Amino acid sequence: MSAVLDAQGVVGATISRLAAEFQELNFRLTGMTGGDPNQVIADINTDLADLRRLCRSSTT
Repeated sequence: MSAVLDAQGVVGATISRLAAEFQELNFRLTGMTGGDPNQVIADINTDLADLRRLCRSSTT
């Protein structure tokens, strides 16, 4: 989680959201909560694509 502490702005918010989504995915896969894990995976994929885009734009 140190990446979240070091990241700022939109990147930090995206990393925080991803961390929460991975935690939710864990809960669903272990049966702690109900719901379709594929819904969370779709959210993770969307946020990862956003993070990649943000990181690419910050290096140019």
